[in-house]
Amino acid sequence: MIVCHDLNTKKVIWFNVHQSKEEALIRLNETTIWIDGDLPKTESKGGYQAVFYVNEDMQSLRVEYEPIPEPELTMDEKIYATVIKSQDEVRQEGADMVMEELVKRGLIV
Repeated sequence: MIVCHDLNTKKVIWFNVHQSKEEALIRLNETTIWIDGDLPKTESKGGYQAVFYVNEDMQSLRVEYEPIPEPELTMDEKIYATVIKSQDEVRQEGADMVMEELVKRGLIV
């Protein structure tokens, strides 16, 4: 299989198990290599995703499980979250910001 990886971290960026070695030869360079063998077996782990890395021998892959990052809110979701806040919440946030600034300036201990 042909594997493209990050040169520093050895994290696999993409792979192709269907391309023949002969076809892959023209694409090989320091970050795109040919590995004889199959992908490592993975298992489902809640809250984690399987990530492939090239081993130090540059001839095989290993799998590591990394936490799935929390998705970032879209601008529409951020606006909606702000709009649905109650007036009391908005007032309290403003008061907290003012108090924090007064404490920073040493006006309140």
